[in-house]
Amino acid sequence: MKKIKVKRLAYYNLITNDILWGAEEYDGNLTDKNILGAIHEIGKTEWCPNCLGLYKLNGNGELTHRIVVETFYQYQKSWYNLLSDSIKRILRI
Repeated sequence: MKKIKVKRLAYYNLITNDILWGAEEYDGNLTDKNILGAIHEIGKTEWCPNCLGLYKLNGNGELTHRIVVETFYQYQKSWYNLLSDSIKRILRI
């Protein structure tokens, strides 16, 4: 099994303390600043140390979410594991 590093965005709600996970997966070799810079919008988000702050859309000027990049690891089968699974499947038939 191969261990692959994957990054996702986590939206921490500062009012209700809920966590929302982004659906898009980013390459583990990208830096957090590059990923956050891709979603940064002037006037809607502001840079915080190691994160982005997301403002409310009603114009109160209050931060509602803190956007952070989280790292996860996925396990993928290597070519050897796929080959052995194929052989086992053939021998069962």
